[in-house]
Amino acid sequence: MSLDAPPDGMIRTALQRLPVPAHAEDFWARLDASLDAGDGAPHPIAPAARTVFVEPSAPIPSSVVPSPAPARALVPSAFRRTSNVVLLAVAATAVVVVALAGRALLDGRDGTRQVTADGQADGAADLNVLVPRPELDAASSPLSGEDEDASSTAVLAWIDDLRTGRAEDAWEAMGAGSQAHFGSLAGFEAELASVADEHGGWSSQPEQVFVTPLRAGEEGTIVVVTLVGTVMVDGEGTTAADVLPVRLVDGVAHLEPYASAGEPEVVVPVRSSADPQPAPVASGEELVVVVPEGVEAPVLRLDDEAPVVCGDAEGTELVLLEELPGQRCSYLPTRGLEAGAHTLTVAFMGADGTSVSARSLVFEAA
Repeated sequence: MSLDAPPDGMIRTALQRLPVPAHAEDFWARLDASLDAGDGAPHPIAPAARTVFVEPSAPIPSSVVPSPAPARALVPSAFRRTSNVVLLAVAATAVVVVALAGRALLDGRDGTRQVTADGQADGAADLNVLVPRPELDAASSPLSGEDEDASSTAVLAWIDDLRTGRAEDAWEAMGAGSQAHFGSLAGFEAELASVADEHGGWSSQPEQVFVTPLRAGEEGTIVVVTLVGTVMVDGEGTTAADVLPVRLVDGVAHLEPYASAGEPEVVVPVRSSADPQPAPVASGEELVVVVPEGVEAPVLRLDDEAPVVCGDAEGTELVLLEELPGQRCSYLPTRGLEAGAHTLTVAFMGADGTSVSARSLVFEAA
């Protein structure tokens, strides 16, 4: 048998790498006779899959197991180096593209970026991102006199029920969300003493009452009622504030003190949980509150001034914390803080549109 074409190194290497199957003694003679009798194929033909018959009890030789990539296995390593370099370059380019795409997604998450005072994007200095504020239906909108009276009257009556131990009346005055918190009247009665300590410690009628609207919708109008006056602490009277959410439906007020949307944390003026006594706040110092993620923008009210929506009103900023869960709301009244006592009320709705949380406190400004 002879070949007219010059020897090809790649073919030779490929043939050398092919395993030689078992054969009979006259295999080579029969192969030469077959090749001499044939005309040859006009074009190269792709090798067909080889089948080797072995005894059923004998294991299949590993050399005849088809390779998952037979074409690449026939290429010597010297011819594969250039292709590997190209593949590495393509892979590096893909990594860069993925990195750029990830950066774009990070910059655009929640549809926001941190911006500076002049409205330009600031992508490096601050680790916070602005929180998109969902539109509130009626935040900071004026209430009718009837709604204000119904809300404040219901809150004062509920506190009187707690103080006098009328558990059934206090239970009936609460809305569905707060009743669900206790489960039943019996569950509420079991905790009546602690509820009275939390909300019923007024030694007299509150000196001031503020009604702040949060939302108006099909399920009623949500407001929070802030009470400021004297409460008894360890047998002594001290000035304090309390706030209670109310849902108004067809002019009827239902208290929702336990339909919680999460706990707000007042950072300024309260310095730490170990020192709950408010420290004096300087006139140019921001008031800072942290609220949970996913809730609507908190509504702030300083004393009996008009309420403001954090992130919308001048002097406020609402950002999403990255290192800690929550949203940071800062508020610096445009006219500053006058020296003396002030009351801060913070309230917000949950994403479900029914839960609501609020907190109020009295603090001193220097």
